[in-house]
Amino acid sequence: MMQKIKKTIYIATFVSLSAQISFSFLTDGFIVALSVPVMTIFIYCYEDLSPSYVAFCSGIFSPLVRLLIQVLEGGVLSDTAALVIPDMTFFFSYSILYPLIYRYVIRAPKSIRNFPYVVLACDFLSNVMELGVRSIIHEMNLLTPKNIVCLFLIALCRTVLIQTILLAMEAYSNILIREEHDREYRRLIVQESIFENELYVMDKNAAEIEELMKQAFQLYKAMDGLEVPAELKASALDISKNAHEVKGDYLGIIDALKDTFVEQRKEGDLSIREIIAIEKGNLQSVFNRRGYHVDITVKVRTDFLVRECFKMMSVIRNLILNGAEAIAPHEGRVSVTVKDDEKNYLILVRDNGQGIRADCLETIFYDGYSTKFDQKTGNIQRGIGLPLVKDYVENCFQGSVAVESLVGEYTLFTLTMPKTVFEEDADEVLHY
Repeated sequence: MMQKIKKTIYIATFVSLSAQISFSFLTDGFIVALSVPVMTIFIYCYEDLSPSYVAFCSGIFSPLVRLLIQVLEGGVLSDTAALVIPDMTFFFSYSILYPLIYRYVIRAPKSIRNFPYVVLACDFLSNVMELGVRSIIHEMNLLTPKNIVCLFLIALCRTVLIQTILLAMEAYSNILIREEHDREYRRLIVQESIFENELYVMDKNAAEIEELMKQAFQLYKAMDGLEVPAELKASALDISKNAHEVKGDYLGIIDALKDTFVEQRKEGDLSIREIIAIEKGNLQSVFNRRGYHVDITVKVRTDFLVRECFKMMSVIRNLILNGAEAIAPHEGRVSVTVKDDEKNYLILVRDNGQGIRADCLETIFYDGYSTKFDQKTGNIQRGIGLPLVKDYVENCFQGSVAVESLVGEYTLFTLTMPKTVFEEDADEVLHY
């Protein structure tokens, strides 16, 4: 409650200050001020505040500020009061008319469509009330047809100004919301792609644990006919049992993650242009955090729809990231080109890094193979990126991966994927 009172007082103070931007009109003391549009815009924007309270407080603060300024400028208090009291009439009338018009005339919640009609009516009728009070004070009839028409035109001009400002604010707000939505959407898309990437790794690890369990049990069985210490046989059996327990826990985690996340979301449909743009933005941020001085350039000469977009994102991300890591800590560039021939789509990812030796080109797609060794920590990367790329390209997109490299010059990965795979995806989307 106190927060609303403070906010209302702040608004009334701001309205009072804006009232000093004005000009006299029709009669002595009657002014057309910026305070009315300012107050009206605040009323529209602050839905948690009572419009009547805002107008009422403005009716107290604004005339008092005007009275104080005119007295300080040498005005006579009684004469100045006679000029500003009608101002209070305008704001008090506004505070009464606004809720009454909405309740008994509009009979609908406030919206950008009905708001100008209410503002026009409140502005015009409140000005009429103010001019009526001035007629009494000056003992002359100011409510002539000409003056009433002028009051209506003033109200109409202010309403047009207010509505224009509100529409501009709403349009700008919608732009910001869309931009924020796009950023959030891209961030979530990247996260989901990375999540699927990690599930792929976990599935492979589960298979390796299974193989370890089998080998340990076979070793245990093979010891039956041999004269080996009982402790050795027990150790082989324990390894098999422990591997079985680890595998069970691991599969439980994988199933839980898939049930709670993977199965609850549907993979979207993105064009290859969108996929590369998302990954470029994400990876450029990653490079900045890691201190890589690597630029990503993109040329998309042909565009196509990718239904399994998370897998394609993993492919693009791993290839670009591999290229950047081959360049770092030096400056360089990773270029991504998308083109096609008569039957295939081709994606070329080229970096000007350290290159790959010819005798290693056959082994870079093996699970666990990695040339990225940290001499300071002794850590070696897990080497799952390129096997994942090869797996997805061959098994999901029915394509192939080729690599060529020149040590100290460049490395080029070429993905070749038949158009028919993506045309089938597009047909399924169209018929969905």
